[in-house]
Amino acid sequence: MVQTYQGYFVKGRFVSQEIATIPDHVEVYVMITGNQYVQPKTKAQRQLQAFDQFVSAINAIEDEPLSDEDFAELENNRSSFSREVAI
Repeated sequence: MVQTYQGYFVKGRFVSQEIATIPDHVEVYVMITGNQYVQPKTKAQRQLQAFDQFVSAINAIEDEPLSDEDFAELENNRSSFSREVAI
């Protein structure tokens, strides 16, 4: 019987979302596809990245930088602002 399990090697160990119990002394074949696993970012990491991109965009404005009043308005209206930004 042939079974397949999808997963990745991390520090020399096979890691899979599936639970696989492979008995000792059983012949196995390993096929390397070359596709790398990209660990999904947490919500906090995505929010920090979006905030960093926002700050970079603000800092990149050379013609009309935001004034202190603009920042105060953003802070006062942050609930409506957060609905406009897709994270």
